Amino acid sequence: MQRLILAIAFVCTNVLAFAQLKSPSDFFPHKWGEHFTPHNMQVDYFEHVAANSNYVKLEQFGMTNEKRPQLLAIVSTPENLARLEEIRQNNLRRTGLLAGQAQTQDIAIVWLGFSVHGNEAAGAEAVPQVLYELVDPNNATTKEWLRNTIVLIEPTINPDGNTRYTDWYRRYANVTNDPYPNAYEHLEPWPGRTCQSLFV
Repeated sequence: MQRLILAIAFVCTNVLAFAQLKSPSDFFPHKWGEHFTPHNMQVDYFEHVAANSNYVKLEQFGMTNEKRPQLLAIVSTPENLARLEEIRQNNLRRTGLLAGQAQTQDIAIVWLGFSVHGNEAAGAEAVPQVLYELVDPNNATTKEWLRNTIVLIEPTINPDGNTRYTDWYRRYANVTNDPYPNAYEHLEPWPGRTCQSLFV
């Protein structure tokens, strides 16, 4: 009977924790994909997911020149996250970077880094949904993947450049996208316009 009560309590705790988890469209002031999402909103979303999912460990590993946080989300099962250092060291032994006998590695390590160039904003825009799909309790496929995978997600490799571009675009783009190449939304100022003029 005691085991049954503990099991029910465990399930209820997890259900309540995930009940607070929001998708990007529910979290942001715009539907996901409708507008570029500034870096500060991306940071807010990653912090929200980390606070509401035991599948995510969030670390800040640096600051940019313009003092924006550089984040790394470590995504896997709670069991794998509990033994991250063991998995890391075993991986180093397998590569020969750490002395000792490596164990058979049953955990793959995947790194996803998005948007290295400032105006390559589509990658950074994709990342909130990638994170959500990985931790969504209703996504059985990704839960199966994470049993033997650790996913390292850097939401924006270049937060300063991404902010420069997305802030500019949010100010000057038309309400309706304009495919005409000379529309102002396609003619960002330096460095974009300077580089573009070389090819016109």
